[in-house]
Order: sequence, then structure tokens, then C-alpha cells
Amino acid sequence: MKYFILAFKKAFDFNARANRPEYWYFTLFSTIFSLIFMGVDTQLLGATAEDIGITGGIFSLVTLIPSLSLSIRRLHDVNKSGWNLLWMFTIIGILYLLYLYIIKGTDGSNNYGDPSQE
Repeated sequence: MKYFILAFKKAFDFNARANRPEYWYFTLFSTIFSLIFMGVDTQLLGATAEDIGITGGIFSLVTLIPSLSLSIRRLHDVNKSGWNLLWMFTIIGILYLLYLYIIKGTDGSNNYGDPSQE
């Protein structure tokens, strides 16, 4: 949970680096919270599963900037530019980004600074 909170603390830091646990724990907790909010929307507020309910929509808006920032910082950790995030708009690019998110980051300093310190 500390990595989820850390993503919000560093929400506007697009220049540093984010290690694998920081990225993947944020992704895990975001998915869990999204499923919870989807359940609230469908069971309590009457939204259908195809709709984005009010609580899910608010959660998505709240996590948009931290998620983008974290994704860019994760790319920096593997010594890639944040502009590589634009690959998500292609099918093959999604697989490439997944690969970049999975691999180990650069040991020591790279073009984007020192490894993240918690």
C-alpha cells in the first residue's frame, strides 16, 4: 500500500525513476480499488457493468495523473524516454511497453538520474 500512496506523493514528478515494485504494486492496488468501485456502482448505485459508474469514474480521474507519472518514471528506470508511452496506441506497442515495465531497471545512474530512493 505504501507504493500506492507514494505514487500520489510523486504525482507531478515526471523526471525521476520508479522501480518495478513501485509500478506493479500501484497497478495491483489500482485494479483492486477499481473492482471495488465497479461493485459499488453496479450493486448499490444501479449502474450496469458496461457503464462507468460515478465512483469508478471519480477514481479513474483521481488516479489519471499519478498513473501517467508513474508510467513515465518506470520508463525512465529502464533508460527510455517517457515519449515511449505513446506506443500504447498500437497493438504491438502495448506488448513492447509491457516488456519495458517487466524488465529490471538500470543499475546505478542512467540518463534520468539515480535509482529511486524511498
